[in-house]
Amino acid sequence: MVEPTASSRECHRRGCDEPAAFVVLERYQEETGKGAVEAEAVLCRAHTAEEHPTNLDGVYAEYVFRVDPLPGTVSDDAPSSNRSD
Repeated sequence: MVEPTASSRECHRRGCDEPAAFVVLERYQEETGKGAVEAEAVLCRAHTAEEHPTNLDGVYAEYVFRVDPLPGTVSDDAPSSNRSD
């Protein structure tokens, strides 16, 4: 499987033509209880900032809400959130 890059994909949100920068994934239990559902979308920076877990009623042991940068969208010199005081 070839990983999408920001330059090859646009934001998933309707009407947005900004380049995608992140993949947002949420895995939750289907309402009927018949299995897990994975919802995944590639989004621009602005729309990624608006994302949050939406299916907390379907939380189970393997529940996932994750935001990952697309390859080539995060520079090596970006500030780190890890602090060492």
